[in-house]
Amino acid sequence: MSLSKPTRRAVLKGGVATAAALAAPALLSSAARAQTSQITVSDVGGAIAPALRKAFYDPFEAETGIKVVSVAQEPNPVTQIKLLVDTESYIWDISMTTPDHVKQLMAGPDYTTPLELDVNLDDYVPGTVMPNWLGFSVFSINMALNTAQLPGAKPQSWADYWDVENFPGRRGLYRSPWGTLEMALLADGVAPADLYPLDVDRAFAKLDEIREHIAVWWTAGAQNTQILQSGEVDMTDTWSARAYAALEAGAPVEMVWDGLYSVDGWSIHKGTPRMEAAQEFVRFCARPEQQAIYSQNVANGPSAMKAYDFISAERAKVLPTAPENVKGLYLMDSDYWGANYDPLAERFNEWLLMG
Repeated sequence: MSLSKPTRRAVLKGGVATAAALAAPALLSSAARAQTSQITVSDVGGAIAPALRKAFYDPFEAETGIKVVSVAQEPNPVTQIKLLVDTESYIWDISMTTPDHVKQLMAGPDYTTPLELDVNLDDYVPGTVMPNWLGFSVFSINMALNTAQLPGAKPQSWADYWDVENFPGRRGLYRSPWGTLEMALLADGVAPADLYPLDVDRAFAKLDEIREHIAVWWTAGAQNTQILQSGEVDMTDTWSARAYAALEAGAPVEMVWDGLYSVDGWSIHKGTPRMEAAQEFVRFCARPEQQAIYSQNVANGPSAMKAYDFISAERAKVLPTAPENVKGLYLMDSDYWGANYDPLAERFNEWLLMG
């Protein structure tokens, strides 16, 4: 299943949906609404919880009268979702998932359900809308620079990052094959459209060239923010929101939008007795104005490009899906990583030990 080449128009529905699906203020029938007083949404919690509440949960409740109860889930909620569907407990109606989670939920029995969206995919970032999943929070794997420590020419691509003669400085790199192998291939001249399936041998050969120049192999997002903020590195790969956290804390950080992006979104659990209300909630989250509120509070980009009509130019500069930024980013292939992560992680760790 390819997420990078959707058709121009997708009628993403299991029944009849109207073209006004995103604009209509109240799509749920009065009878159905009367029977549904609340829905339960599981999300990853933490720092994004207030933004989810402000952008989606509270406004949806104000508009429809349907209360949104939010609960914390595991980072990978697939097992939890399968259990509640198999037992028909339905303690959750909707969960925050990634395309990889959706693939796992569809392997064998399908634990998802159609969203009944009717949207023009030209209005959304590629790979952020599927029949049973809506992405709303786009994050990127790109480069971040400490400009105070790079007074001269600054790298603007992964080829530059690998060029230690013309762009000297202390480097950081993620201690994982996920994203790192793609950066190595981009540095070696592979076109973004030709990345997958990854030429793994070529990627490791390119990593051999940079290994001795890596000052910090970072392992978690908080560490990535810290090494940028402290000046421990002059340049590093990053997750866009982590670089923004350093920038917001006052560090002289500049982002280079060359890399990949992935997406968090919503899926509805098959068989939930609150299906209509759950579908209406997801339609609500597809609205550009609601996604704009989210991206004004979390440094992840909206999937609906019309959200930028409601986002200031200054804020757009730090968001991965802003028109000028997203041009340098390519959708990460979650199908590939779902099938190959474990053996590639083992090889990557062995490669590190050999250094």
